[in-house]
Amino acid sequence: MNRISAVGEPVIAGLSVSVRRGRGGMARVADDAVIIPSRDDDLVRAVGREFIERGFRDGTSVFTPDRSVWNRETARQLHRYYNDQPDLGSDPFLEKLRRQLAEAPDGAVQLAAELLAFQGLPLTNLNGNTLLERVRKVLSWMNRPVSVPDHVAEAFSQGTWNGGTGAHTVLWRWLSDAVEMLCKWFENSAEQRGAALMRPSAWEIELDSHDIMPSLRTALLYLAFPTHFLPILNIAQKKAIRAAFLAPGRPPSEFIDDDLFQITVRLQHESGQPVDYYRPPFVDQWRHTAPPDGTGRAWLVRPRQGGPGLVEEWRAGSFVSLAATHLGDVTSGSSLPEVRAAVEAGYQHLDYAQRAALVNEFHAFLSRMNSEDIVATVVDDHLHVGTVTGGPEHLPDALSRPVDWSTAPPAPIGSLPAPLPADLDQQGTVVDLTGAFAALNALRLAEKAPEPAEPQTPVLAAVTPELAGRLHVDVSWLREFVDLLGERRQVILHGPPGTGKTFLARALAAHVAERDAVRLVQFHPSYSYEDFFEGFRPAEQPGGTVGFAKTPGPLREIAAEARENPRQPYVLIVDEINRANLAKVFGELYFLLEYREATVRLQYSPSEAFNLPPNVFIIGTMNTADRSIALVDAAIRRRFAFVELHPDEVPVRGLLGWWLAERGLDGEPALLLDALNAAIGEEDRDFKIGPSYLMRPGADLQRIWRHDLLPLLEEHYYGRWSRQQVHERFGLAAIRARLP
Repeated sequence: MNRISAVGEPVIAGLSVSVRRGRGGMARVADDAVIIPSRDDDLVRAVGREFIERGFRDGTSVFTPDRSVWNRETARQLHRYYNDQPDLGSDPFLEKLRRQLAEAPDGAVQLAAELLAFQGLPLTNLNGNTLLERVRKVLSWMNRPVSVPDHVAEAFSQGTWNGGTGAHTVLWRWLSDAVEMLCKWFENSAEQRGAALMRPSAWEIELDSHDIMPSLRTALLYLAFPTHFLPILNIAQKKAIRAAFLAPGRPPSEFIDDDLFQITVRLQHESGQPVDYYRPPFVDQWRHTAPPDGTGRAWLVRPRQGGPGLVEEWRAGSFVSLAATHLGDVTSGSSLPEVRAAVEAGYQHLDYAQRAALVNEFHAFLSRMNSEDIVATVVDDHLHVGTVTGGPEHLPDALSRPVDWSTAPPAPIGSLPAPLPADLDQQGTVVDLTGAFAALNALRLAEKAPEPAEPQTPVLAAVTPELAGRLHVDVSWLREFVDLLGERRQVILHGPPGTGKTFLARALAAHVAERDAVRLVQFHPSYSYEDFFEGFRPAEQPGGTVGFAKTPGPLREIAAEARENPRQPYVLIVDEINRANLAKVFGELYFLLEYREATVRLQYSPSEAFNLPPNVFIIGTMNTADRSIALVDAAIRRRFAFVELHPDEVPVRGLLGWWLAERGLDGEPALLLDALNAAIGEEDRDFKIGPSYLMRPGADLQRIWRHDLLPLLEEHYYGRWSRQQVHERFGLAAIRARLP
């Protein structure tokens, strides 16, 4: 007799046999072949499976297991009040939903709340508390409200994938599709529902019979069978992963999830570990071929000679076109060399630069653009957005693709969120705007033109007296520094050695940003752009060979994270910033330090427009004894605010005495340090010594003087005074003799 295992596979005579059945046939794999979940989302999977079992299979409820909520009648009631009575107003989603469900029975309201819980359950870009409050708010509309179980609330804080902007902007559509599906699902008998949930293949076939959003389909597949389906939302990324890892000689099938299952099981066996395609060593083998996580591709197509009139034709005829009067017979999917040959043959009358531009534009339009990509165009400073719905057609004098243009009014450029306006300034007739997919997708799905965008300014944590006390720094000085950092975004702490520049930079960064949002890098004479931003580095390739892979540096990494979390401050500390060739290290990024709203083309990614997010803050440290601030070029001086830390100035002045007194220690070291700096004098102001050398509990004063301070002064005065002269002038005995 067969029984059902924990993952829903048939178990025969105690032996688990995994079977993958596509609609075109069956493929048998190893007996223990299952995908080992690679993400730390055990709570999400447990609660998700509970929703599947109680809701879809049994028709009960996760919130009230003893009460039937997921059933045909309740689903029809929710459909009547929600799907059949759309609220087209401009209010927030929950406010419109409240009006729609005002007269609905408790069962329909609870079903809506549980569906919203299921929608947000796997999202990492939805705060767990926010989701909990959303669900509780809907439940509060019931005449007899129920509560969210503790284990469900706990799972809300875990998450599996980033659902992108669409997870928030099209929540109304997700709920509508879910209700529609439930109504059809409960038309099946209990036996039919049980059979559909028996095996992954049967469940996939069932879901494919419903016209639902890809995000809903992925959630239902993964949460029902996490050992057979991957937590990947984007079809383009699935294709890229399959292309990178498909076994040599094996053609892709029409069932991409089946292919990915086979690939993942094989990679698990070969690597001896769970496979997460978004982490090393797997991500580097496919990521460069796919769009960013959670998005598709987006394109800007300019009308060029046709102008506004051509765009009106595009919108009226539901297409987009590219002039191609002299282009030969080049088909969809043609390679770059094939397109180049056609351009060279048909456009000999143009110069080299014009032909090169045409090659890239034709290749993008014919072979890189796909159905379901977003296409945008600008006319009279207004943005029109649509969706590509089919392949290219070669007309006598043009290339054409069908497009479903949005019916929403075009968006004024001035209303768009940064850096989208700068992205639209890129040159070319066909421009890849995939980096702005989320913003363009929100515009595509909007029902009206957006309001003028407000700048997203991250809030830096306020300075507290507790912080000032811990750092032994005046609270007013700290507040002024944080205000300056928030205003300028780039600040350099400069001063002689031992003044606590790095210590203070790290402490302030940890205060204004979360721990995982702070990075530190130290510059040195051989440090380069490739180290700091991105460059090609040796990397192991499939098969054990060594090649070169484009590798991000600390600035690129922190910028990517900051772009995903625009309200959270990120801080990059650049220690010893003046020890590198700054013009060489920053390259074209100099421009972005001053113009955060703009974009630039990158040395190693020329097809990409990059911007430095406004929530990235840079704190540099500069030792003025090593290299005078006067030698820093004007470009850096203009882009950074400079804050001095000097033994003679607040907040460093008197710091050592304060520190010693607080610990009940002898105050002589503070007097000796003041006397030493007086002996150095104003002529050598940058050679004066900071208190950090003497702020070591239990350290021997004579040892510090002999092994730290005197060697430092010998270096400073090298070529001016002999070692003996330095010791005679600045030795501990000589300085003690200067005390009153």
